[in-house]
Amino acid sequence: MARQTAEKLNTKTIVECKNLELLEGNLNEPMWVMLTPDNKIKVVLSPEEYISMMETLKKVMKENLELKLEKAILSEFPIDYDDVKAVVLEEMKNSDKNIKEIVEKVKLEHPNLFYNLDLDKIL
Repeated sequence: MARQTAEKLNTKTIVECKNLELLEGNLNEPMWVMLTPDNKIKVVLSPEEYISMMETLKKVMKENLELKLEKAILSEFPIDYDDVKAVVLEEMKNSDKNIKEIVEKVKLEHPNLFYNLDLDKIL
């Protein structure tokens, strides 16, 4: 059972607690703070709690990326947001630049996807 859980969580470390001493709290809690023999502190989670936490983290990271992407694209006045987003996402696959740099590159290479606002003429 421990090996299957370790594989599922993508780890090779399995620890068997012998002579477990409960200092305070309840062993039925989904999360523990564990003191190792060399006085280091570790946090122990149930597999369900860990998986839930990782899924939440992935969701938050995806939302963060989407917001950064939206902000960078909209700041350049796209004609069609979805078209620009598709080109930027494709460019992101082949680049290690940040989102803002990629959007600027896409704007230079595909000016037809953006409004041409010459603010000097307007003001």
